[in-house]
Amino acid sequence: MSADLDGDFGGTFPFEAHYLEAEDTRIHYVDEGPRDAAPILMLHGNPTWSYMYREPIKSLSERGHRCVAFDHMGFGRSSKPPEPRRYILSTHIENTIAVLDQLDLNDVTLVCHDWGGPIGLGAALERPQRVSRVVAMNSWAWELPSFLPGFLRQFRSEGLGEILALAGNAVVESIPGGMASRSSDGVMMDAYRAPHPDYWSRIGTLAFIRDIPLTENDVSAPLMGHIHESLSQLNVPLLLIWGMRDRVFVPAFLDQWQAIFPDSRKIELHAGHYLVEDCPDRVADAIHEFVSGS
Repeated sequence: MSADLDGDFGGTFPFEAHYLEAEDTRIHYVDEGPRDAAPILMLHGNPTWSYMYREPIKSLSERGHRCVAFDHMGFGRSSKPPEPRRYILSTHIENTIAVLDQLDLNDVTLVCHDWGGPIGLGAALERPQRVSRVVAMNSWAWELPSFLPGFLRQFRSEGLGEILALAGNAVVESIPGGMASRSSDGVMMDAYRAPHPDYWSRIGTLAFIRDIPLTENDVSAPLMGHIHESLSQLNVPLLLIWGMRDRVFVPAFLDQWQAIFPDSRKIELHAGHYLVEDCPDRVADAIHEFVSGS
């Protein structure tokens, strides 16, 4: 078992590492399966990285799908700039567009979890010709109400947030609490801790929480509002895969997705926020059936 970020974490992440440059950010990605197959582009959220998709990548690539999963700036094996101001929605969207363009991905099935939703859909609105389908999992793409669960609100307080997220790595350490099972998997937690070994390597985990738009004065509120208003323009099939035991993305979020996309398909899982960890086989099967049209 290895906690080395460049390792394979006990054979659970055996995929070759690839890199591309997005402006001055080095983006890590994995690219498995036949290159001539329609790509499935997987976007993670906070505080995970492409490691979260390890089992769907293996399962789907073996079934003939091309699976591309990359790490957002500040996460996984991608660059972790020390300037907090850089970690905003618009930058993450620009990096995603760089992945789409530099890898020349077309007929893409966009798979989005958590912050991957607004990031991926923001990129899809800029490159609609590249995206054919969307899978949204415990995510959102609109401004949130002012209410935020207390355990998240603590991170938005100056001083306390730094103590919790940067000194204590509390965002990463909270992962087992967001799962309905597998919380005792030591290899998994080694893999999630590995990208954030010290104070400054954890900036991205805190920045994501502070970038959640709660009011119109928040930095990313205008862009999030634009994404929300433009979602209906995508005109692509949408599959919703939802962990129904999520304490943050409660079923009301699922209802809002269905209001925007009334023709969407829905799969409800007995899972927490990290449903890909709880039910990797169910997630992989659902994506396979969606992409295959079955």
